[in-house]
Amino acid sequence: MDNPVHILYTGQATDIERTASMPAGMEMDCIPFIRTVPNDDPETLAQLKALSAVDATVVLTSPKAVDWFFAHVSVKPNWQIACMEGTTLKKLKEQGWGSMVKYTAGNGAALAKEIAADPAVKTVVFMGSKLRLANLPDALASSGIAMKELVAYQTLPQQQELNKSYDGIVFLSPSAVDSFFEQYETDGTTVFFAIGDTTAAAVKKYTNNKVIVAADVQRETLLQTIYNYYYQS
Repeated sequence: MDNPVHILYTGQATDIERTASMPAGMEMDCIPFIRTVPNDDPETLAQLKALSAVDATVVLTSPKAVDWFFAHVSVKPNWQIACMEGTTLKKLKEQGWGSMVKYTAGNGAALAKEIAADPAVKTVVFMGSKLRLANLPDALASSGIAMKELVAYQTLPQQQELNKSYDGIVFLSPSAVDSFFEQYETDGTTVFFAIGDTTAAAVKKYTNNKVIVAADVQRETLLQTIYNYYYQS
């Protein structure tokens, strides 16, 4: 490709090793359009402490939720964990909790199916954002599994100033999509990349441009999807 490809990555962080392996001529700017604030509500933290003392099936769908409970739970509880593949699973393994992970999947619907396939699971505790998506809880409810919820963090929009145009824009969540389009418009040539169908659907509310969905939630898959579009198509 003769002309450089400029990509805007709207997530809160991107891995330097991964972006360093991007082809020459592809430039990726990481500019977050959301920020997260950990929940320090005393009542919620008391509920978390009580949960850590009992057997439980806990659902984690983001590394931010993992960071939150590790900040407040010092003793390994007797939990079985359901989590997303990729960064969330990696964080749990790094903390020595990999053996507690019983269910994993690449998206919320598939994770709900894994949990529902175990007849022993009657109730789960979901830890995530106050703006969490409804697809996983709805899928669990339709399978007859009750869900309790602990809000680990709030997701808030973040104002950003962009000084150039981009060939492609990457979104990891509907909240980032909303924050971006509340601040900017794009022309008809911009290509959008999304992790998951729910995030892609959020993009399509704002534009008729091409939206390409990564096959799973892993960042490596997302970057490979971007590479394939510009260099293999």
